[in-house]
Amino acid sequence: MKHALSDTLWLYKNLLNHNQRFAVDEFMSDMYQDMQKEALTRLWRVDEEIGGIGGYCLPKNPVQNPFPGGERRSLFRPLQYAACELERDVSYGSRYIVQYAGMHLEAVTRRYLKQVQPLGSIRHYNSTLGKSVHKIASLKTVDQQTVQSLMAFVRLYNMSKHEVNQDESKDRLFSVEDALITYLTARILGVRLLTGNGSPSVK
Repeated sequence: MKHALSDTLWLYKNLLNHNQRFAVDEFMSDMYQDMQKEALTRLWRVDEEIGGIGGYCLPKNPVQNPFPGGERRSLFRPLQYAACELERDVSYGSRYIVQYAGMHLEAVTRRYLKQVQPLGSIRHYNSTLGKSVHKIASLKTVDQQTVQSLMAFVRLYNMSKHEVNQDESKDRLFSVEDALITYLTARILGVRLLTGNGSPSVK
């Protein structure tokens, strides 16, 4: 985890379970041994265990679009793009994976607020992820670990959109570890908000 950003490291330690951490660690080990196919197989297995719709069950070619329109497109199309980058070249696409994972959570948090607040569909139609997360925190409808994890993710997502790498010791701002952990984080938190805490699952 020596290349991970501080918020990524926090998520690794405090949100991911043992199997998910093991999958990240093994991915890194396999990648250095040129065994990316095995690493991806293990990652998709862990992704499937999270539940819901994720990269494990989505076409890895973005031309194949299972969500041509509607709410499911904004919720899950970003995960398909993230999965495509994971399959193609994680080290090259790490920033994009963080961005796509953030787009998924942005849609999820907007949907959550629409469900738990009167007039939410109007008020939160175009809310940024940061604004949505702060509103969810103020409502106190989810547990503290979820709120803290969302806050850490927001900081990473904002970095992916706005910051340029200033660390001369790093080739890129986002490492492979950052990409893997933020993807799994988005999946975990997305499922929590879509299926629990009074928010019904997507039909």
